[in-house]
Amino acid sequence: MLRAGPLALAAPAVAVLLVFFVAPLTAFAVYSLLTGAFYEVSGPLTLDNYREAVESPLHRTLARNSLLVGLFAAVASVVFALPIAYWLRYTRSRWRMVVMFLIIASFLASYLVRIYAWRTILGSNGLINSGLDQLGVIDDPLTFFLYNRFAVTVALVHIYLPYVVLVLYAGLAPLSPAYLEAAQDLGAGRWQRWRRVVLPVAAAPVASAFLFVFVLSAADYVTPQFLGGTSGGLLGVIIQQNMTAQGDYALGAAIAFSMLGAFLALYGVVALALRLTRLDRLRFVS
Repeated sequence: MLRAGPLALAAPAVAVLLVFFVAPLTAFAVYSLLTGAFYEVSGPLTLDNYREAVESPLHRTLARNSLLVGLFAAVASVVFALPIAYWLRYTRSRWRMVVMFLIIASFLASYLVRIYAWRTILGSNGLINSGLDQLGVIDDPLTFFLYNRFAVTVALVHIYLPYVVLVLYAGLAPLSPAYLEAAQDLGAGRWQRWRRVVLPVAAAPVASAFLFVFVLSAADYVTPQFLGGTSGGLLGVIIQQNMTAQGDYALGAAIAFSMLGAFLALYGVVALALRLTRLDRLRFVS
């Protein structure tokens, strides 16, 4: 009987990574160092694209928007998801499976459907303005709910919150309820149990969930086009426009690689912080 070696077993996965990950990144890296115009790239090699990506006032404004939206969406998602995940992990309520089913069922809703839902809710004739009008609070519709960073952030939190809940729920799985009971028996209050037992175990999953939401939110280009307006645009929008509408592959690739570098730097900072605090080494067995 023939047995495949480790290299043979890993070959399909390596081939997929090379074709669908390494090759596109390599092509983008080359494009970013060339001159692009009208859906073509040509030499010689230059760093002008990176210089424009960094020095352009428009790009700086969009980068600031991306940073703020990504940060607010990531923090809000983690803050809302952690208590839900904690309740799902340790509750004995009969509603536990119902809530879990609703969270999983939310994945069936289309990405665009959720965006359009928030466009309807926050719009001039939406649920919020209609409710305030019925209550007699306002005479004219409030327009500041829509077409800004706030609307984009709210939609992104709604989109990624179920993912974060499941990530944190899985991260809390190794922490047996017996540890919390032991801490309580030793005189630890609720806040002490959270700070000295739950949070050290949840630190790495929280960091992973934060990075997950931050990267996807800061790089999003669909949600800002529907909800962002002129003041809520992100860097992903200008990359998409360079790649499609303007055909400037070189500048689009340079902006994308600049964002990738920023994301890698953030990942390094978070990983270093976990290592320095030793929170990435704490493990509990159920």
